[in-house]
Amino acid sequence: MNCRTQTEADRPAPLLRTALIADPRHDWLPIPLLVLTLLSGVIDAVSLLGLGHVFVANMTGNVVLVGLALSGAPGHPATAPLTALGGFVGGALLIRAVPPHRVNSRTLLALCAASESLLLALAATADGDRSLQVLLCAVALGLQNAAVRRVGVPELTTTVMTGTLTGLIGSRAAERTAHGDLRRTLSVLTLLAGAGLGALSVRLVGTQGTLVAEAVGTALVALSMSARPAALRRSAAR
Repeated sequence: MNCRTQTEADRPAPLLRTALIADPRHDWLPIPLLVLTLLSGVIDAVSLLGLGHVFVANMTGNVVLVGLALSGAPGHPATAPLTALGGFVGGALLIRAVPPHRVNSRTLLALCAASESLLLALAATADGDRSLQVLLCAVALGLQNAAVRRVGVPELTTTVMTGTLTGLIGSRAAERTAHGDLRRTLSVLTLLAGAGLGALSVRLVGTQGTLVAEAVGTALVALSMSARPAALRRSAAR
């Protein structure tokens, strides 16, 4: 009975390791991507609560907001969502301009996270100019989304959960894998946690303080790309 209990307790470990750090195609990149997912939840909470009810990470929401504005719905000006959409597209185009053969996945994510950190820090200093803050944050998330898409770790988009939820719930059993479902589940829960954390942070330290914390978080992601931690290397080798 003790052997069976120990075996059952050990079962989740290989699955978690495969999903996060032992996939030979993507090495340990799912971990920083989940951190970016958490930070995406934080930044959209900041933009919704502190920058005028606009998204800077989730462009689906902004398209809807622009549609509401164009229809003349009261209380829904088009300026903020259009600014966010423009900034997001600009950030994505910057990543598109990076030749794929010049940088590997880790370098691309490091450059992206470092650029995000700078943009978010600038947004934190632009207190009082919401349009500029929205623009800078949206450029940062456009960079992130385009970089993550190019890296192409399955089931980890860092922002858009519609496809993730569809894959988790609507896919046929033959199309799914255990580690893929785990990644999807972790992605959804991480974004949810980030939104809650962002809302709490806005209440406690305000919009500017939360933007500073977001800038620090993305800077740490950038630094993590410079060297693979020894503990992860040992785990992946098991």
